[in-house]
Amino acid sequence: MATAREKVLPATAPSRAGRRMSEAASVAFVTYQDNGGGYHWEIVDASGAILAHSEKFVSQDDAERAARTVREGARLARPQSHVSTERKTVSV
Repeated sequence: MATAREKVLPATAPSRAGRRMSEAASVAFVTYQDNGGGYHWEIVDASGAILAHSEKFVSQDDAERAARTVREGARLARPQSHVSTERKTVSV
């Protein structure tokens, strides 16, 4: 069952509701507090679609620190293609 969430946004983060991001900012990291008191981060695209969702953190600082780590790591990551050369079959 889904529950409503109270959003806790840093001052520089765009709101998903009602505002569009600039063309340069195609995705944003948004932090919020859930109903149980846990904090999460999400990666949200310009249309408001959630691209990634974090685990639960004890504090907003922990959630924001993790979001920064993911953002910096993604900036340095190189795309890699993993294509399996083995063909898998399933018995029916």
